[in-house]
Amino acid sequence: MVPCQILFIVGVIIILGFASGKLFQRVKIPRVVAFVLIGLILANTGVIPSCAIECLQPVVDLALGFIGFTIGSQLELKNLLKGSKRLFIILTCEAMGAFVLVTLAFYLVFGEFYIGLIFGVLASATAPAATIEVIKECCAKGDLTQRIIFIIALDDILAIILFDFVMSYASSQFVWDLIILLTPLLNIAVSLLLGGLLGYALARIEESFRSETEWLILTVGSVILATGTAQIFGISSILTNIALGVVMANSHTIEIKTFEKRLDIIILPLFIGFFVLIGARLNLEIILEVGALAIIYICARAVGKILGAYGGSRLAQEPPKIANNLGLALISQAGVALALAYLASTQLAMLGNAAVGILIFDVITASVIITDLIGPLAVKFSLKRVGECPMESSSSEQ
Repeated sequence: MVPCQILFIVGVIIILGFASGKLFQRVKIPRVVAFVLIGLILANTGVIPSCAIECLQPVVDLALGFIGFTIGSQLELKNLLKGSKRLFIILTCEAMGAFVLVTLAFYLVFGEFYIGLIFGVLASATAPAATIEVIKECCAKGDLTQRIIFIIALDDILAIILFDFVMSYASSQFVWDLIILLTPLLNIAVSLLLGGLLGYALARIEESFRSETEWLILTVGSVILATGTAQIFGISSILTNIALGVVMANSHTIEIKTFEKRLDIIILPLFIGFFVLIGARLNLEIILEVGALAIIYICARAVGKILGAYGGSRLAQEPPKIANNLGLALISQAGVALALAYLASTQLAMLGNAAVGILIFDVITASVIITDLIGPLAVKFSLKRVGECPMESSSSEQ
């Protein structure tokens, strides 16, 4: 594909994505839903061919880096350390709630415990991208927002750790799987260490600059550098940039909040491209093939997240507005769940269970299509209920 065609497609993606997002905002639907739907339409009408999706993969990679940075930059360590015990209680309960309910549901469906466990561990992951986009769209701030950001930052790490234990059980090759277990744990540690070191070094460099414009340029360059470095080492760009954002945001020398709005303007076209391309990758035929199983998965996971978040919040003595609304904001699911489902399918294929692996991947893919549409609506609803969505303030606080 020649460069002019790629530029044409990028222009169509940004303009149609932005216009549809504004239209959806008028009817009070999160714009991320419009981005995904536009991607689905453009792909199925041939405007975005499959070769263009592959060529535009760097857009997806860079967007994930900025998503990670956004999460990290909003984590205030002083506030988190004060309530870290309570937050970890909530994190554990909401993740395990989804894990247990989905495991039981699919054990009853298939009669095989290992299949239930694999679906259960996939259910514990949460999608940060769509959730962060809704938070930014609403300009949300408050206790619930802070807890959502904390949980989605750590949810996927917990899911990765649980996944390797489950796959060890499923394969029953414990010596070989011990090595497999240590690999992602090492990747997590290296990602966080690399991001932290880059954040510290870049914060020191930015000390010599005083202009907000200079800080903005260096910050954008830092995220691009961290994302590229993570790709070179084959580690998580999201985790690397979370660590980068945490260190830079909590440095006394750099005030990211002073140029946050200008940063949002720069990365908005990137986010539009990311969600449109996510929509372009989705396949509606898969929903028809495994629709019933996907509905079981979505319902069991949603109930598990909501009950787990409620129980964890009550156990941590959080106010009712947190307990009643946190679970709704954790329904979205995307990249990490798909990646783990793909790994599960490949490992099961090596063990002679290729059919089960394909089924698992198809069910997760179908559920992602659905949760990409309903998840952002649930996030916005929960934020409005507690009055943390100033763009559309709600009078009722529950």
